[in-house]
Amino acid sequence: MTLNRRILVTGASSSLGQAIGREIKLQGHYAIGTVRRDPTGIDLSMFDRITHVDLTRPDDIQTLDFAFDSVIHVAAQSVGTHRDLMTSVALSTGWLIDRALKSGAGSCIHVSSMAVYGEVSEDVVSPSTPIRHSRPYGAAKWAAECFLHNRRMELPAVSVRSPAIVGRQSHRNFLAVLLQSLIEQREVITVSNPNFPFNNVIHEDNMAEFLVHLAVTTSGGFAAFPVGSSQPLKLSEIVKRMTEATNYQGRINWVPAPSRPFSISIDDARLLGFRPLTTDETLNRWLWNVLKL
Repeated sequence: MTLNRRILVTGASSSLGQAIGREIKLQGHYAIGTVRRDPTGIDLSMFDRITHVDLTRPDDIQTLDFAFDSVIHVAAQSVGTHRDLMTSVALSTGWLIDRALKSGAGSCIHVSSMAVYGEVSEDVVSPSTPIRHSRPYGAAKWAAECFLHNRRMELPAVSVRSPAIVGRQSHRNFLAVLLQSLIEQREVITVSNPNFPFNNVIHEDNMAEFLVHLAVTTSGGFAAFPVGSSQPLKLSEIVKRMTEATNYQGRINWVPAPSRPFSISIDDARLLGFRPLTTDETLNRWLWNVLKL
């Protein structure tokens, strides 16, 4: 099989980074992964090459002195001080853009976050939804998008605003925390919005497929939009499926929501080749990953 593209993936040791590496190889391309330090107990054999680089240090980024055709930028710190977040999420993206241009890259695909929107006041979030920052992480992701937009004539870019990513190792998002609580058989678990149509989730393999597709097709300008699953399910149905899968014996306590719920429009992503899994398929695949059902 001909190796068509050399694709650099930052954050290769993350669960999403590994999924992207597998997808790059599946599509017949050459996968280069970056890691900040030697990952313990993580199989990175899906990458053709692993290189160590600290993206928070501009001098370190200069060690990426080899050619690559596109970069999929996954690495980002999600917790920390405002200085830590702005350096690891925003400034590192600017430095990576400079290095990508020197390395001959033709595109940058950036994994952003729904957090850029801040407090949402609409039922459905789309690219036209106003940006209202509420937390430093969202502001840092938005700053990274601004860097990419500003350099769009030199380096075409796409910023994919991700909801909860589930898969083999997901652990920080709302659904992953809920599943862990069910597995641990917590006595009472509190959840909100039982009747709201929920599609704020994407499986890491589905995300990886789309990101690699963008890496080999993006050729101009800048775009930013959210992704999610198709055919939303009521959250009550999702929680019911999860409780049955884990044989949960405790009590689910439904309470008023602390913030307004919203669904995600995936129309713009579809126009660029996104082939979403349904929310049902996403849930099934994730539960199999974790519980081997």
